[in-house]
Amino acid sequence: MVQDIALYYDELHRWTAKDKEFQVFSGHENDTIHRFLIDPETGAFSPGTIYRFIDPYIAALPAVRGLDAGSGYGGTCFRCLGVHGGHWTGITISPEQSAHATGIAKARGLEDRIDFHLLSYDAPLPGRYTVVIAIESLIHSADPARTLANLAAALDPGGRLIIVDDMPVDKVPEADRSYLADFKLFWRCPVAPSAAGWIAAAAVAGLRVIANDDLSHLMQPRAEADLDAAFADISAQAAQKAAAGFSRLWEAEIGGLHLERLHRRGSIRYAMLVFERA
Repeated sequence: MVQDIALYYDELHRWTAKDKEFQVFSGHENDTIHRFLIDPETGAFSPGTIYRFIDPYIAALPAVRGLDAGSGYGGTCFRCLGVHGGHWTGITISPEQSAHATGIAKARGLEDRIDFHLLSYDAPLPGRYTVVIAIESLIHSADPARTLANLAAALDPGGRLIIVDDMPVDKVPEADRSYLADFKLFWRCPVAPSAAGWIAAAAVAGLRVIANDDLSHLMQPRAEADLDAAFADISAQAAQKAAAGFSRLWEAEIGGLHLERLHRRGSIRYAMLVFERA
């Protein structure tokens, strides 16, 4: 499972070299792969909006030692270092992303303040932290309880775990269950817990919830007719992309369309959960 997800992200990385438009959303151009959200104050629609909600929970911590669990190209580490200082570590299971992020850190002369590791968030972690951030990454966990237990064990007492992710509602309507099943298959999300599921797993790991914010209203999902048209267009490209060695890319695109539809219908919510270790 972990190897398949690594290949999945490596393939998306390679596609960025072929498709300039895809770079904007892949994270290659801005170091991040975060969901675009409307800034409630400025109205800007940006992948950086999420930090408006995350920052207060980091700013309250002394001597920040941060871990980005699922760091991609390192955008959260670079951004949080600039805003909050301290030392930041990123882990990813994608060799391509890890190499790219390490190269950026060296180019910016930040090797002593940021480090990246080719590592799963279920493996023993390379340090102890005052804050762990996981933006759109833990949804890939095959065992959320195990994942949270591992991350919690690396947190200092009083440390915080911030999860931002797509979380299905507890009772997905029958009409949307096939979309959810295909989304989970294509995006390599075998469990995809609800917010209640994450909170229950966190409690077992010794974490108490201090924030539960639904940010879905800040998204801009397309109309159903536009999603239908996009689905037809991407489906028509499937054979060509597979022949070129990009079958996982097609799955990622279709899964993304299903996710967008599920958000539009309210069957999946985009939520931020903040936990604190006792």
